[in-house]
Amino acid sequence: MDFITFTLVGLFTGAMGGWAAFAFGTKTGKVIAGSASLGAVALETDSALQGFISYGHDSGELVLVLTGTYVLGFIATLALLTQLLLQQDSKYRITLIDVVFGNNKALDAYHEAKRLELDRLLERELNVQALQQERQALAVRKQQLDDQQQVLRQELAEATAVLQARDEFVSGQLFITLARKHKLPIKPLFFELLPRYVHKACLFHHGLQTETARYLADARTSAGNRDVFDAYLMSVAGCIKQHLFDQAGPSGNDEVRVHFRKLDRQDRHYKAHIVHGQQGGQLTPIPADAGLIKASRESGRSLVHSVNKKAAFNTGSGHRWQDYLTYVVEHIVEDGEPVYSVGISVRHGAVHTSLLYFLSFTQWEHGLQQALMKVHGALCV
Repeated sequence: MDFITFTLVGLFTGAMGGWAAFAFGTKTGKVIAGSASLGAVALETDSALQGFISYGHDSGELVLVLTGTYVLGFIATLALLTQLLLQQDSKYRITLIDVVFGNNKALDAYHEAKRLELDRLLERELNVQALQQERQALAVRKQQLDDQQQVLRQELAEATAVLQARDEFVSGQLFITLARKHKLPIKPLFFELLPRYVHKACLFHHGLQTETARYLADARTSAGNRDVFDAYLMSVAGCIKQHLFDQAGPSGNDEVRVHFRKLDRQDRHYKAHIVHGQQGGQLTPIPADAGLIKASRESGRSLVHSVNKKAAFNTGSGHRWQDYLTYVVEHIVEDGEPVYSVGISVRHGAVHTSLLYFLSFTQWEHGLQQALMKVHGALCV
């Protein structure tokens, strides 16, 4: 009975040692596994000799049986596992020596060969290359469909805009877009007055060029004299009244007032600077960050009060002036802020408001600004 016990213990310990030597592929792992296995044999031998040796048995025989069966179990386990490994259909062969001595290169080569075989098997059975080509074809087709969808969306938007314009034309509701995205319906009277407005704009442009050339000719003798520039602003205001609104010369009954405000950098208010018409009426200072002054600074456009009432600053003069246009001259600056603003106030909106809309829509202020910049640069800079 003692010999059977020692035999079974040796075989079990050897089998475990062989499995550990096979499972742990690195040399360090194999050394640790082998040391642990030998330590286990030593402990088993000591325990067996102390507790399981019967009277009359030779201890050397029992130790020999335990050691022999350990070696037999170790080698048999390695051989069995290696045989099972060799039975696989891999073209790369691995030997028992490679497993026992931890030939990592051989093991890695075996794993790589096995991976390649699996890849070829998948490619053969599943036709992976064909699937990849189909996937690429689907990706190209998807991109083509996305491009077509984008083109169709653009065409749909253009068609919708055309249909909307057609409906507006058929229904007689044409619009022009003024500053701050206000769509203003056009009435038939506007088309009747349009040639007149264009003619007035041409007259103003010619008068503005004439005045600008006159002041530029005297710039050499007037350089640095801001009073001369103020006189130029007054002549420009006169051109606006005369050529655009048929208001020649200042009088107490003017229907149009043209003025230039100037920024007071101390309290950041635009205050009256040049006023042409209604000399008795005082201009209310307007904060730089309020009303249409602020909106014009932000948009760089001229704005009409009647279509921007929500943004306007209440000056308390609505009983006198029914509508007005405001523009901040954005390119004449001092300390990084626009210095001047121009305003056109009309007494009767029914007569002159449509002309204000025309001026804002055609952005006439940019031509005015170019002339102001030339004279300002020649006289004040």
